[in-house]
Amino acid sequence: MNRVIRKSKAQSASEVLNLFGALFAAELVSPSKCLWLVSPWISDVELVDNRGGTYPALTRYGRRWIRLAEVLTSLAAEKTRVVIATTSDAHNDAFRRRIERLTVDMRVTDQVSMIMNATRGLHTKALTGDDYALAGSMNITYNGILLNEEQVELRRDPAYVAQARMDAFDRFGGAL
Repeated sequence: MNRVIRKSKAQSASEVLNLFGALFAAELVSPSKCLWLVSPWISDVELVDNRGGTYPALTRYGRRWIRLAEVLTSLAAEKTRVVIATTSDAHNDAFRRRIERLTVDMRVTDQVSMIMNATRGLHTKALTGDDYALAGSMNITYNGILLNEEQVELRRDPAYVAQARMDAFDRFGGAL
């Protein structure tokens, strides 16, 4: 199965947010062994609607929209190896600090790696789990998800996903 979303501010913006919410909801129900998130610019955006208290792994955060750093560290607490690759751009500092605080608070520092590309040559954008690979032009930021013109493609065919996992592992480490 493949799904392509071409979006702009006026068209399909919520579709991308819904896709991310669904992917992370699926991760919370059945966590991947390793999750790679690659985004040159990254923000602690709200991604999972937990106002109904649906996800036991998110109970500590209450019934509200859950942010990216909270989802990632909750997955780490469920034994998912989380690898985040981004640039050393100042835009990413708040997200980096939030991840660092949460991993210490939740005692999952050994489960989360943040790779900082100091050359700022990183341009890839991807989210790769056990059985899917999402890639495209979109950074994981408010503007990327809700405002900018972007394209993302979700792929679930096993051969493609296996290659995406191998590529992510070779480039950023993690676990196969």
